[in-house]
Amino acid sequence: MYRFKLEALLSHHRHQEEVCQKELAQAGRRLSDERELLERKKREKQENLEILQTKKKESTTVSDIMFHINYIRQLSKDIEDQAVHTHNTAKLVDQKREELISIMQKHKILEKIKHKERLAYQRKSMQVERKLMDELASIRHVRKI
Repeated sequence: MYRFKLEALLSHHRHQEEVCQKELAQAGRRLSDERELLERKKREKQENLEILQTKKKESTTVSDIMFHINYIRQLSKDIEDQAVHTHNTAKLVDQKREELISIMQKHKILEKIKHKERLAYQRKSMQVERKLMDELASIRHVRKI
């Protein structure tokens, strides 16, 4: 019966691969959420710029205009902060992807080793069986004589 010597290591790599895939999926969802939030803030800023333009054309108070200007400045700062969060999350996704690729390569190498060892084991078993059959055939042949 064939038993792979590195089966525990192979099992460990399978587990690591599953965990890493889950982490990558989670980071990918977080990146998507971060990008969506960034786009939402950009749209909100654009809408408020348009509102400010219309307020400038209308007769409004200076304090109302200053309120919108300050709000737009705050949105600009929020957009910058969100862009940094998005960039950092994208880096994390890339890092997780590279980690997964590395784990998958190690897993694949172990699978190839296991396959080669199994083939070698099967060849050796067949040789032993052939040798045994030859011996049995020669014993039968000697008995017939």
